[in-house]
Amino acid sequence: MKWLLYCLVAILSLLAPAQAKTLVKVGAYEFPPYVQIQQQQASGLTVELISQLNQLQQQYHFELVLTTAVRRHQDFQQGLFDAIFFEDINWGWHNKGLAMQQSPAFARDDEVFIALLSKAGSQQWFDNLQGKSIAGILGYHYRIANYETDPARLATEYLMIPVTDHFASVELVLKGRTDTAIVTRTFIKQYLSVNPQHHDALLISERIDQSYGMQLLLRESHPLDIATLYQWLHLILQQPGFHQTLAEHGLQLLPIVPPQ
Repeated sequence: MKWLLYCLVAILSLLAPAQAKTLVKVGAYEFPPYVQIQQQQASGLTVELISQLNQLQQQYHFELVLTTAVRRHQDFQQGLFDAIFFEDINWGWHNKGLAMQQSPAFARDDEVFIALLSKAGSQQWFDNLQGKSIAGILGYHYRIANYETDPARLATEYLMIPVTDHFASVELVLKGRTDTAIVTRTFIKQYLSVNPQHHDALLISERIDQSYGMQLLLRESHPLDIATLYQWLHLILQQPGFHQTLAEHGLQLLPIVPPQ
């Protein structure tokens, strides 16, 4: 019954009279295919989800706010944005004591390693990465590096080469400037579909650095509650177009958790 009421509220919000909308500022940093930033313009699944949310209801207006992986926690603390999508609560939010509402995970992604096939030869090469250089993105949390984010420690203890985006990681591997790199499974799938000429040059590991559940995170004090936002996401996921887009990017969609 509660499930039906949530759906009814979402439908009725479309019929509500025009009134001032409450702003929901959504933080976004370079994280393809969720957010891709070129010349200060963002695209990707987060941008599509924001558009869908604004079309679905008339009570709130969702607006994109650019940040960076390194700066996102500080920007949130300073009130520059209220929510962040396709995020994991374990990526530094708990450690910094930030008050966030969190939705159940609605999709899963993995981080894998890539290397030149001519260098690695086989999957066994990925079994022991000690002494091998690894390209990784500043501000990201990697299990192989014990979730450390300090660039100096990453460089000395884990031979991590800092980059600012996944494209740079792949380029370093292709040019032989790093032994390996960590990328999301969704990104490398997207990258090779656009750049098929590199498909035979790269070896993608079966080894997974980490798997994570993608969540919606929302400021605890915001007028919008996470349960409502999560139910709107459920309605959007039922639309064939958006559902298909997520599937095409290789995201594993998780069962929606009904409200209690």
